[in-house]
Amino acid sequence: MSHQLRTWLSKTPPEQRKQVAQNAGTSVAYLWQLSGGHRKASLEMAKRLQDATEGHLTIEGLRPDIFGDPASQVA
Repeated sequence: MSHQLRTWLSKTPPEQRKQVAQNAGTSVAYLWQLSGGHRKASLEMAKRLQDATEGHLTIEGLRPDIFGDPASQVA
């Protein structure tokens, strides 16, 4: 489950969600599947979502199982 994506989806207006999904080459329904842990974003999809949201979503936040949980990393 991607807590980062779920938070972003819940705070983002529907039109912006739709635009980001379109820019990333996917659907809003698929984003909800990712946020709920029903699917996992591929590395390519994670990169596209990071780009489409101008970094509001990150590869690390979308795939903490691979890259680690960014919330637990100390600067």
